[in-house]
Amino acid sequence: MSRSTKSMLYRRTLWAGIIVGVIGLSIMLFSNVFMQSIGTYTFNGANGFFYALTHIYLLAAQACMPFSAALIAAALVMRYLDALGVRPSEQRTTDDILP
Repeated sequence: MSRSTKSMLYRRTLWAGIIVGVIGLSIMLFSNVFMQSIGTYTFNGANGFFYALTHIYLLAAQACMPFSAALIAAALVMRYLDALGVRPSEQRTTDDILP
């Protein structure tokens, strides 16, 4: 695998994490507007669709933020390993890394 392919992988992962984080943040910021326009907390036979849509919308923010943090952390680890020149298949000890 060439060096440019490695660097593109952590850049794409970092950008994906940032985009998912921005989406999660915008969902959290606009939740009040969403709830005032079409959201509902109570279920009856007439509003089943809006009840399900409300819960999916509110769970999306809770899913986006940890997933964004995981992607950003993975990108930072990939960048660190790329800077060390370590391949994932190589076995390294702390004596090899520390000066």
